[in-house]
Amino acid sequence: MVTILFVSLVSSGFSKDFEGRTFLIIFNKSELKANKTSTSYIELSLNNIFSTRSYSGNSDAAIIVKVPYENIDACQLADFFIRINADKVSSLGEIAYQIIDLDESKSTYQFLLNTLEAKTVDKNKKSGKPLKATPTP
Repeated sequence: MVTILFVSLVSSGFSKDFEGRTFLIIFNKSELKANKTSTSYIELSLNNIFSTRSYSGNSDAAIIVKVPYENIDACQLADFFIRINADKVSSLGEIAYQIIDLDESKSTYQFLLNTLEAKTVDKNKKSGKPLKATPTP
């Protein structure tokens, strides 16, 4: 009985499922227009493999791609061949303006925020000022 409890606790600790990586692919609207394509058309090449969502309108054209594999980064995603229009096939990196790894950006942001908070705490300790519970902009 103890062995079963131990195995279940250990397996639940190590069975943390990987949720995937999220990428934001930004496109230049004038380049899309010159290639006679759209984010919806490019998304068709990606949604067979990944979970995708395309956005266009008044802001920049973009596609959010959810990759279920941990080992794919922005450079590897840029190497995927996609259909740009009915006549042209190219790598994603050639048509995309920028590919951003949102998970990597989130961890970098969190690191910078923690560093800033640590500096603020140290500065307030030295000056004797009380700490605020929530930062104000």
